[in-house]
Amino acid sequence: LFCYGREKPEGDSPAVWNTLFRGLENGMKIMAAASLMGMALLTGADILGRGVWNAPIYGSEELVSILAVLVVGFSLPYAHCQGSHIGVEVVVRRFQRLTRKIIKLLTDLISLGLFGVVAWRLFLYGKTLEKAGEVSLNLELPTYYVIFALGAGFVAFSLFLLRDVIHFFTKEDDPYGP
Repeated sequence: LFCYGREKPEGDSPAVWNTLFRGLENGMKIMAAASLMGMALLTGADILGRGVWNAPIYGSEELVSILAVLVVGFSLPYAHCQGSHIGVEVVVRRFQRLTRKIIKLLTDLISLGLFGVVAWRLFLYGKTLEKAGEVSLNLELPTYYVIFALGAGFVAFSLFLLRDVIHFFTKEDDPYGP
């Protein structure tokens, strides 16, 4: 049930969850990568259009900003699974294994609470923007779609944190090492 690829035998319930989480992580990673590539291509095309033909792409700053939000939201589960988040390894790695596991559990619980609230509030904010008919400045794109997508990224991230908390108590395939 964790990101590093160890699976239980086929037909076992944890393997199903592993497959679902891996699929969610990979799908969101692909969407984040596509958004990042879109940012790079759009920025490059805008620079080329400005420099060569003196014709910038209308609304490119808006689109790049939207894509940046999508990159952040969709890359959260992948970054979590890769351990790419900021940590205080210099201090924590000197503790005993049990102390490290308890610190990880507390960090995961606090993060789960925080990011769960962030996801909830993003959806509420998105509904407010939808009711108000809020659109982007130049292209007049509905902004609530972007907020909902970011909220979905935080929901997925929260699910991965919940999975880690469950692992702490079930001890299945210990992701914390020997």
